[in-house]
Amino acid sequence: MNFISALTFLLSLSIFFNTIIAIIFPKIFFWNKEGGRRKNFKQGVIAFLTLFILSIFFAGLSKTEIKVSDTEWRILNFIFLGTLSFPIFSFLVNKFQRQEIQTKTNQEGRMFQREIIESSGFSQNSSITSYKPILHPDLEGLIWFGDGPFKNYSPSPSDVLTIDIRGIRMMIQCFYQEEPSLIYINQKISKPTDISKVERPPYFPSYKGLSPEQKWIYLKFLTNPYDNSIDIGYVFILYYGLERHLLKGEYEKAFRVILKLRDVHNNRSFQYYSANALVLSAMLHERGDLVSEFIESLDKEYEFMFSDNLFLICYYSFDKPIKPYDIVRMAKSFDFTKRDYIKKYPDVFIDILRKVLLEKFGTDGILLKNLISDSDLSHIKYTKEQIFANVSLSSEEIKVPNLLQFQPLRKLIYDILDETHNRVKEFLFERRKIGKPIPEKKVIKPQKILVFDAQQESSLLKQLEKAKNALERHFIYIYLQDFYYKYRNLDKKYIEKCKEYCWKDINSLEETFNEFLKQESERIKSLENIYGKEQVDKEIEKIEKEGFYGTIPAFSRLLIIYEKEEDIENAIKVCELALQTKYFRIEQRYFEEKMKKLEKKLKNRI
Repeated sequence: MNFISALTFLLSLSIFFNTIIAIIFPKIFFWNKEGGRRKNFKQGVIAFLTLFILSIFFAGLSKTEIKVSDTEWRILNFIFLGTLSFPIFSFLVNKFQRQEIQTKTNQEGRMFQREIIESSGFSQNSSITSYKPILHPDLEGLIWFGDGPFKNYSPSPSDVLTIDIRGIRMMIQCFYQEEPSLIYINQKISKPTDISKVERPPYFPSYKGLSPEQKWIYLKFLTNPYDNSIDIGYVFILYYGLERHLLKGEYEKAFRVILKLRDVHNNRSFQYYSANALVLSAMLHERGDLVSEFIESLDKEYEFMFSDNLFLICYYSFDKPIKPYDIVRMAKSFDFTKRDYIKKYPDVFIDILRKVLLEKFGTDGILLKNLISDSDLSHIKYTKEQIFANVSLSSEEIKVPNLLQFQPLRKLIYDILDETHNRVKEFLFERRKIGKPIPEKKVIKPQKILVFDAQQESSLLKQLEKAKNALERHFIYIYLQDFYYKYRNLDKKYIEKCKEYCWKDINSLEETFNEFLKQESERIKSLENIYGKEQVDKEIEKIEKEGFYGTIPAFSRLLIIYEKEEDIENAIKVCELALQTKYFRIEQRYFEEKMKKLEKKLKNRI
């Protein structure tokens, strides 16, 4: 046999052995350099089956006896061993690359390499693939993934969580939907050329619904969640996932991260939802120490934007006394309207209030358990509180006892405030009488030079043009209302623009609700294989009955504007429309009281 025949024979053996190795150890051939399996696995199998058939064919061509020189035989052996060792060598190289990547990833906190998110290579239709994003150390173990090797979330059946402390019983009905904070590693990400030109996230944002550029901004934000220059929409996406941990997960770690987020992000909605959720989770896990941490963290005025009623329930549950500062802060909730001295002489008012409490109770705090008996508690009416921003947990308001409306408590707090007010009045008079008046406290806020943001206006209007349905338009209308109201003092045309988009929103509420019902029904039906048809039908029926889970800020915004303009007729009209609105959450008591006052004012004017 000649040299060519011998070469054919050895090549056929090499291909045969390679095929056997590929079948027994597929990772050797089917592992790519990033550490993940190739998507074309089937094509690879077909290719190796073809090589196997070829090996049989080549073996058939070399049946004759091999006669070659020693030099030629060495060359042939070299070729044989080289082809045989190729897959093994390839496997070792890939394994080394994976170890190197893993080492680097571990050094950076098990996140994906910083150069991926910062380099231009990350900017063009990239995805996270098999890497985790770089996270701030505080966020490790708190981020939810919806796919890939880091997947840590799957929808769960409906659940009911019960809070039962000191006779107060609250139930949280959770119909688990898709978690809006889920990161999907295979979705496209693109580094923006100009971040300022990237549209802000939608009103109810989710990672899945972000554009590739917005996903890049969000992942970048996760490296430093305490950057208060970020759009609040990205903060809410992170917060949604943290809320889930508050109920079931790393609740203690999530609790403390939320405290730090509250310290830097002063958005009203974020402050309201986060405070309510923190209080409720502390009660759920029966952690009075966490309540203390929350109270101690309240060192900025904007951090007190939360439910006073939930605050009282929490203090009652953990036997914490209501202090003078708490009473002053909640004065409005107890219908105490004489607030001049509170604003002008806060330190004097709190000091005298403390003395009043010491005289009445022998201490500077009020323990609610001494005022509300178990029997009283069983007769207190329940009200609904919106606790969670993450509607995948519970889009429902939670029924809680309305301690603010417990008449003995209301009367006691009001009387204490009224007595304090009168004593402050006497004290100030005496100081003026002896020529030592107390100076008023004047809060000088730094004046910001407001410049109209034409670029943001253009971006919002473009989003409105692109809106696909009434629900999307509704949320953009809210953004536009907030935007133009911000510049109301620059030019009268901006307040008119604000009113225009308020009315557009109000006039399209029926269409908005129909679109909401359609989308929610489709989404819930898609979960039928998890929950079953009976549960899905119940949830759809509940949505049809209870309506849209969001409020309509256009009503209160218009009411404020018309009241300031002394346009009482239109203000009354807004109240009437708000009270007639179905399927949306309206503060009925607020609009009823406003309408009575406005009608009385209109009557007196006539």
